[in-house]
Amino acid sequence: MAPEYALWGFLTYKADVYSFGVLALEIIAGKSNMKYQPNEDCFCLLDQAVLLKQKGRLIDLVDPRLGSEFNKKEAVGMLKIALLCTNQSPGLRPTMSEVVNMLEGHTKIKEPNVDVIMSEEELRFQELGKTFEEMQSHDSEQTEISIKPTSSNSNDLYPDSQISEKC
Repeated sequence: MAPEYALWGFLTYKADVYSFGVLALEIIAGKSNMKYQPNEDCFCLLDQAVLLKQKGRLIDLVDPRLGSEFNKKEAVGMLKIALLCTNQSPGLRPTMSEVVNMLEGHTKIKEPNVDVIMSEEELRFQELGKTFEEMQSHDSEQTEISIKPTSSNSNDLYPDSQISEKC
């Protein structure tokens, strides 16, 4: 699930790009992200991919059942695209048309930046998230106030003259 949706409920057109990136990681690694066994270094498949990228061993993510029966250049290219697609910031993710162009070889595959750097869009999302949280806390404060009725019947709300005019 794209971080902006999971954290704040904002669904962007880049959320599908994120999902594509996770799917690509699952295919290359031969592992389901939902069934991934976390360890002390990695909580999910994406964490493992980032860690391996930082260590310069991204190729180690490829499904070991393939042995050496795969094109290493294409596998690394697909892994890089997957990491570009799963960037934490929606603004730093490519569009799907850019992804297709990279996959088809029309565009050079960019080097994914796995360091945590916030884009202006991510900062805006954080601010929107804070505003949303403030609104929720304000709403919950208002719902905690108990409203007690001050009248017991319609005669207390409307003088007799107004009731007869309305009927």
